Amino acid sequence: MEDTKKQTVEAQINTYVQSASKADLEILSHIVENLQQKKDSKESYLSALVNMKQTMRSGNELEMTIPIHPIIHNSLNMVHGGITATLADSAMGSLVHQLLPDGQTAVTTNLSVQYIRPGIGESLTCIASVTHQGKQLCVTEARVYNHVNKLIATAHATFAVILKK
Repeated sequence: MEDTKKQTVEAQINTYVQSASKADLEILSHIVENLQQKKDSKESYLSALVNMKQTMRSGNELEMTIPIHPIIHNSLNMVHGGITATLADSAMGSLVHQLLPDGQTAVTTNLSVQYIRPGIGESLTCIASVTHQGKQLCVTEARVYNHVNKLIATAHATFAVILKK
């Protein structure tokens, strides 16, 4: 079964490549390159696909950055709003996970994003912080900036703290 699936995927990719434009090939190359990096890490496929990079900052803040690439554009050639929301949610969630004790994790229960300007340029950087950390809920906020440090969105999220399974 696995060999059959592999052959099917290879055939699909070969068919696609035969009629792909230069832009299509660039997108496909980007996807494959990022998914290859996923093989050696514990990050999600989504994190790998958009090439999320994170670092803890002082003061219990987390910074997460993604490069802007055509794969995350909407039809207006700017970052799709869902990608901006995903970046904010991922940064806030990653921060909460870092602050929780072993054996606990958290899931998003509420997410609100306020878009200020379009996501254009070279990259997006999200700075996440915790405004409340309780035993059952964590409340967070985030600010998303473009590569010239202009604020493009703010977000707020609540996370339910649960036992890790």
